[in-house]
Amino acid sequence: MTEEIQKQNINNFMKSEVVQHRFKEVLGKKANGFISSLLTIVNNNNLLKEADPNTIMTAAMKAAALDLPIEPSLGFAYVVPYNRNEKVGNKWIKHKEAQFQIGYKGLIQLALRSGQLKNINSGIVYEEQFVSYDPLFEELELDFTKTQGTKVKGYFASVKLINGFEKVTFWTKEEVINHGKRFSKSYGNGPWKTDFDAMAQKTVLKAMISKYVPLSQEMQMGIVADNQDEDMIRPPIDVTESEPLISIGDAETEEQSATEEPDSETQGIVEQNKEEIVEELFPVGKS
Repeated sequence: MTEEIQKQNINNFMKSEVVQHRFKEVLGKKANGFISSLLTIVNNNNLLKEADPNTIMTAAMKAAALDLPIEPSLGFAYVVPYNRNEKVGNKWIKHKEAQFQIGYKGLIQLALRSGQLKNINSGIVYEEQFVSYDPLFEELELDFTKTQGTKVKGYFASVKLINGFEKVTFWTKEEVINHGKRFSKSYGNGPWKTDFDAMAQKTVLKAMISKYVPLSQEMQMGIVADNQDEDMIRPPIDVTESEPLISIGDAETEEQSATEEPDSETQGIVEQNKEEIVEELFPVGKS
């Protein structure tokens, strides 16, 4: 009975006029499809159903503002639940909340939109094909004549800008694991558990992009939002106290994009409202 009430509450919340209007300010005519997709994801995730509806809306709104689909199986962006512990007096109170998390495909998508890149890539390096990596001159040597195998040595990210600048970064699997354990609230659960290789690529790719690639406003927004999971803005968290709750399923969702395009007047209103909401969601998105 409790679960049914929680499901009803989240459905009512997301279908309320205030929430519907807020998503329409960002997505226009695509809002209904996006909300339907969000509800499907929530209703197929028992842990996410227990999260504060306001945090679910905020997490989804960040994906909407970046125009990234939130269907987990696509790997562009996720709405994930976790436990936030707050000490009240001598007791720790556990709050169940949702949070936005970007995938490596989402990072690539945002990077390509900037118009600064000629090429960008990330991938898995298998033990059998790995020859060497020189971090000083960033030379990664692989032997593709060898059979791929199954044992992962590490992960690479590479980028080439239109001005000729090139960069290759390689992290061993152990380096990715240590980074995830130290910084990520969701490490060991959710996409980290169900799709480790994708999350590992995202980690290496984001490290490279953040340091070496000219960041468009959208890229800044995406990285800032994702840093809230990795806690890069604040000091590293005690992962034993911030026990994650994530369990993301591959729920089938409705189409997230509408076939019809809004007229120019409606589009202008949407863009104006979107700018205001973006500034609210990503306060450090603009420099």
